[in-house]
Amino acid sequence: MTETLTAPPGYDVLGGDVPWDPKRHLALETPAHVTLLDEWGPDAAGPTALSPVAITAPFRLLSDEGVATLQAICSELERYAVGDERIPKKVRGSIYRSEFLRGMYGDPAVLAFLREMAQAPLEPHPISHHAIHINYAPDDLSRNVDQWHRDAISFDYVLMVSDPRPMRGGRFEYFLGAVEAGRDLLAADAGLPPDRVVSPEFPGPGWAVLQQGHRVLHRAARLEERYPRTTLVGSYWTALAEREDPTDLQTTLRVDGREIALVEWSRFQARVAAHRLEHFAASKTDFAHPLDELQSELRSIAARLEEAADAFDRQEEGRLISFGEGS
Repeated sequence: MTETLTAPPGYDVLGGDVPWDPKRHLALETPAHVTLLDEWGPDAAGPTALSPVAITAPFRLLSDEGVATLQAICSELERYAVGDERIPKKVRGSIYRSEFLRGMYGDPAVLAFLREMAQAPLEPHPISHHAIHINYAPDDLSRNVDQWHRDAISFDYVLMVSDPRPMRGGRFEYFLGAVEAGRDLLAADAGLPPDRVVSPEFPGPGWAVLQQGHRVLHRAARLEERYPRTTLVGSYWTALAEREDPTDLQTTLRVDGREIALVEWSRFQARVAAHRLEHFAASKTDFAHPLDELQSELRSIAARLEEAADAFDRQEEGRLISFGEGS
């Protein structure tokens, strides 16, 4: 279920939008390999990893026709781009504006493909502004396309919309190690050792990598010369009833604003509570669990909803997650 519902005020449908057609637009090819977190050391997974997977090698997602269609849609969306201190030029919430993007994001074949690679029960994200995020080339070439950071969601793919082969600079990079280890190096102004920074080679546009983004420290580096670099980030929710998904309110408050953030946060918390209640009903109400355990679980689920409701009473600006220079 792709959680778009009614679009926020002012989110007009794109004039050049087309329907998503997987027979014409999809061209899935499995990656050559999948890197696991434990390959980066015993601390890389930390206590919060939701699967063993760190990041995949590049895989093909779109056909040539799919690439051409996506490039045209991203070109039309660029007029809505805004920036902040972390990302100079971006567009979020695009599935509200495009049937093509909604279809690509929630296509059952794509979801099954991603779930298998992630080794996790990925679902379309209830916070629809996370679902499709597009980064564009900064007007100021001294700035990174995106700073070193870890994601505020569990899994996402980074898809090359523009052709990366002629591009100088602007490479997607990730750190070989625990997020915390890389963060501490950046905080100490020590920099990241070059032999622990990897930049995958994308064969062309329409190719992507899938990562457990909250456990992978990554960035998009500066461009060395002007180039219409465009990438699309598709983010998902990991629906594990007894584990915490890293999605937070503070990020979307800061990036999307209070009016959007609280609506979509409500949707996310409702979906999480419903999922946990379904799991509770199916696995705990069998007369094999003590009454105090059942009471405690119900109160825990209710407390999360109370906390979500309490957020409406707080005037918070939120915060961005980034590390190192410019963070």
